[in-house]
Amino acid sequence: MSQTTAAREQPTLAEDSLEALRETHRQLEQRLEQLDRHRSLSPEEQFEVQVLKKRKLALKDRMLAKRNGH
Repeated sequence: MSQTTAAREQPTLAEDSLEALRETHRQLEQRLEQLDRHRSLSPEEQFEVQVLKKRKLALKDRMLAKRNGH
């Protein structure tokens, strides 16, 4: 995943609404589903899966915090 792609998927402070976080989470999930359909993954794709999963978890934490008013 290039820096441009990562930057595009990362919400800015102005976009840090719950809806923007949900949309980014959905996009990460779609990419993970695409990768999951591959028979085997290259080392780069394996690394991408790890990064995407960590980003999804971080986004989920941010969504929960935002929903709880933190």
